[in-house]
Amino acid sequence: MEAAVLHCRDGVSTMKLHMLGLTTAILLTGSAMAGVATTQAQVNDTLRNTPEIYNGLFTAALIKHVVDTCPAVSPPGRLSRVTYFLSLYNRARNLGFSREQIEAFVEDKQEQARLEGIVKAHLQREGVTPDDESSVCAFARAQIAERSALGRQLRER
Repeated sequence: MEAAVLHCRDGVSTMKLHMLGLTTAILLTGSAMAGVATTQAQVNDTLRNTPEIYNGLFTAALIKHVVDTCPAVSPPGRLSRVTYFLSLYNRARNLGFSREQIEAFVEDKQEQARLEGIVKAHLQREGVTPDDESSVCAFARAQIAERSALGRQLRER
């Protein structure tokens, strides 16, 4: 590090170099700590109990259920979906989890079944029969007409 400092011409460059080194050390230490002591069960529990992540997954699962059940509506465009999932992924990465840990959580069959149950319970609370096409389509059309958060994500075909 000292050799690099000698090549700098002013105090600002030296300061930037020191800050870069400090930032790198902090990031490496934090990443190492997150990866060593965390089991997949702990990862799943943390992600499940992080509202910004789990609510995002709930919304995605709700949209998927509506689109799969009602052929009259379509999901957001591909770019919107990719951007949405990338933001959820980045939030999980910012918690210190690896790509493999995040993928294991998302692909976990028990988590998927749990989330599906939450989606169906939500629809039932809204007066919708979750597996009835006409009921789900009526719900989707009402959401689209209201321009609700969900409705803005759906399009009528």
